[in-house]
Amino acid sequence: MRFVTLLALTSAIAHAAPDTTVLDAWLKRQTSVTSLEASFTQERKLPSLKTPVSTPGKLMMQRPDKLHWELGNPIETLAVSDGTTMTLLQASDKSARQVGTDSPQAKQFSFLGGNALASPEAFRESFEITDWRVSSGIHQYTLQPKERRMRANVPWVFLDIDPANNELRALELEMKDKSRIRTVFTNTKLNGKLPASAFQADLSGYTLK
Repeated sequence: MRFVTLLALTSAIAHAAPDTTVLDAWLKRQTSVTSLEASFTQERKLPSLKTPVSTPGKLMMQRPDKLHWELGNPIETLAVSDGTTMTLLQASDKSARQVGTDSPQAKQFSFLGGNALASPEAFRESFEITDWRVSSGIHQYTLQPKERRMRANVPWVFLDIDPANNELRALELEMKDKSRIRTVFTNTKLNGKLPASAFQADLSGYTLK
């Protein structure tokens, strides 16, 4: 009986200590990233739908807080941050709203450019690493935001990191309604020159709410 108890305790301890070697290597690489440009495919999984909704998109990011995130072709949703304010535009009803870059709504879009990636230490101040596994050579980490406001909107975050290229393959968010948004990145380019206009929201034809 004591042996079984000890075995269970050892298993629990091992499970509670994910191997973060690959994650830390990727985080250290982020300190040298000043800009990022990538294409992506976003899959939205809803409890009411059997098949995920898949949509293409593009991402441009320039540190510290500038972001251009467009979804759909033609564009359905656009998030643009000038470093202070994030503007969220919805093409379906030509509506726009503005939020601070530190708001939970903005952080859903600006994860890759946030202060949490400044160092492994800063990352652990923002997220608790609750689980880790390896699938086909890709290291997958399960995270829980520590900030209450963000956790209320995004209870869980999942990262897929490719150790061979030290790159983020996918970012997945579980929302408070149990839906999931999985973003798979391709054609990632680092530290290139990006146009300043990409980070200025054009509100022509939109109603600001």
